[in-house]
Parts: sequence; structure tokens; C-alpha cells
Amino acid sequence: MKNLTYSIALVTLLLSACGNPSTSKKQEEKAQTYFLFEEDLFSGDKIQLFLTNQKKFTAEANGLFMKGINAYKNDKNLDSAEYYFIQSILKEPTANAYYELGNLYLDKKAYDKTLKSYGLAEQLGYEPYSKILYNTACVYSLKEENEMAGNYLQYAIQAGYTNLDNINKDSDLNSLRKSYYFEEALQNGLKGMSNPENLFWLQFKRLFPKLNKPVKLDPTDHSVSIDDLATISYDFEKYIAEMRDEAFSRDVSKGFYFHGLLTENDQFVAVIYSVREIYMGEDSPITYRLATFDPSGKLIDKREIAGNENFGEPVRFATIKANLTIAVDIYELEYAEDPNSVGYQENKLIGKKKIGSESYKIAGNGKIIETTKKDLASN
Repeated sequence: MKNLTYSIALVTLLLSACGNPSTSKKQEEKAQTYFLFEEDLFSGDKIQLFLTNQKKFTAEANGLFMKGINAYKNDKNLDSAEYYFIQSILKEPTANAYYELGNLYLDKKAYDKTLKSYGLAEQLGYEPYSKILYNTACVYSLKEENEMAGNYLQYAIQAGYTNLDNINKDSDLNSLRKSYYFEEALQNGLKGMSNPENLFWLQFKRLFPKLNKPVKLDPTDHSVSIDDLATISYDFEKYIAEMRDEAFSRDVSKGFYFHGLLTENDQFVAVIYSVREIYMGEDSPITYRLATFDPSGKLIDKREIAGNENFGEPVRFATIKANLTIAVDIYELEYAEDPNSVGYQENKLIGKKKIGSESYKIAGNGKIIETTKKDLASN
């Protein structure tokens, strides 16, 4: 890897000297565009300035991030992963990219860079926050700064870190476990907590924005980019099993997004999350998945209710009513030109032909049940 040599550049639109000076100044301020270079990687102030830019490069940043994940988690190539994570950040800084960069530096034993990366991940709102605190405890333990390690372990537990077995076995915490501060951190962290596992579930659940019913899921509506939705961290994969492929390595072609909280009662919580193939571009097919959990976070049921996984496949459009009935219409999409000749992404959508329908409801126990039109009408 080449040494990081970044600086920040400011490009301002040159305005004519004519006209109202105050108006020109406002236009000039509005036209400011901030650029990031590698030497700004750990400058929180410059990162925040960059994020005020109107033009975003989220899709490009996501693509680079996923390449980094693939290099890091699957290929075990730390140098290549570092390059992609940094390039992703320079395109559009995200909490996820800084968090994974911190994990990478932890593996490289570059502890100062690890702490700086976690600090930026925290500043950008990484969730679950308890993982940053726990990993920071590991860093200080490896540095044999056990008082700091104990403090952060206590904070991690209080923030919802629930893997107590890992706390007792993680080799990164060996130094801390040999010290007085370990038992103190455990006792203080668990004090007054009857169910620490529940805190982690609450962190996950609260990231879904509440949805107003009826909810309409139209996969062809690109007026709001899916890149504007919060990405689901892989630390939450216990709730979304398909975030791992059948080989139990990261499925780095897909992005997972918080769409919304549909309903919550004493029996179950129903949420909708979105899934998209990252490498197919901004207009790639999107699927919407409805999942129900019991109040403690255990999965009850899950079903794909809208969208399609690949170009050319029929597309599902869903409407969810206040009574939690779900009407799904299935369409074949019609394009201005033959997709076999020009493809789909640059091809104008001109219509759709209905080829079928499905209907479901969420039962009182949280199960997602297929119904008939008659059942829906009675509801």
C-alpha cells in the first residue's frame, strides 16, 4: 500500500462581480464543494464539511465498500480491503466503512488507527453502538491499558453487548481478564440488567422508522433512492439470516436496508427491510421482505412480498392495510426497446401487464398466512 497522502480541497464557483454583493456571497457559499483526500481520513471536521455537499456518490461508495468486505471477509486480503475501504470513504464517508476499517486495523495491530476509525464510525452514527464499545475494550486490552479496557467493556455491556460467552473467551481480552478491572467491569455492566440480550434487540428494532398505513411498496418508484435508507450492519445478522450465504461467508453482492416498522404489539413486531444487488447499479432490482419477531427478537415468520431479484422477472407490488392484510399484484414490465437488445437499465419503462395476484395477512400470533380474496374482503 502506498502511504496515505490526503488533503482537502475547496472548489468555489467564481461569480461575477456584478449584482448585489450579499446575494453573490450567499451564492458563493452555496456553491462550495468539499473534496476529501487520504490525509483527511481521520479528520472529523473535514468529514463533516464534506457531508454538506449536495452531490452524493453513495452508489459508487457502496460498490467500493462491498469490494472491501469481499477482500476482507472472504479473501482475507487485508491490504486490498484497506484500499477499497479507504476509497469508499473518500467517495462518501459512512459509519459502516469506518467500522470495518477499524476492524481491519485491529487485525493489523495498528491500534491507533483502529481507535481513530471507531471514533469516526461513532461520529457518523454506527449501529449497534455496543460493538464499537466492545471492540474498543479489546483494543485497550491488547495495548495492556486495562483500566480503559474495563471502562469500555462496562459501557459495551450497558449499551447492549450480550455475548457473555465471547467476553469470557475472546483472546483480545486476555490482558483485561487477568486484571482487577475485568470482574469490576462485568459487575458494573450487568448491575440492574435482568435481560442484556433484550438491549441488542431494542437497538436493532429502533432503527426501523415507523410506517404509516396503508403502506404501498412500488419497486419501480425511484423517486426516493434506496441509498437514502440506513444500511443494516452485519452485526445484526442474527436477525437476518440471509445476510450470510450457505458457505457462511459474507454475501457481499447484496445490500440490506432498514425500510420501516409496520406494527408492534404484545405478541409480535413486524418490520420491512429491503435487499438490492449492489453491483447492478442504482436502478437494480429491489426486494421487500416482511419479517415478524416475538417481543424478545426471535424470528416468527418471513416472506418476500414485493419486488424482484433479477431484471426480466415478474415484479410484485404490495399494499399493506391497517388491518395487516397484504394485497400483492404481479406484473410483467414493458419497456420502450427490446431488453434482449439494449438491456434494462437504460431502457425506459412504458407500462406493465398484470399476470397474477396474491394475498396474505399477519395473524395474531405473527405468522404470515396466505389468504384468498374472500378472506381479504371479510377483513
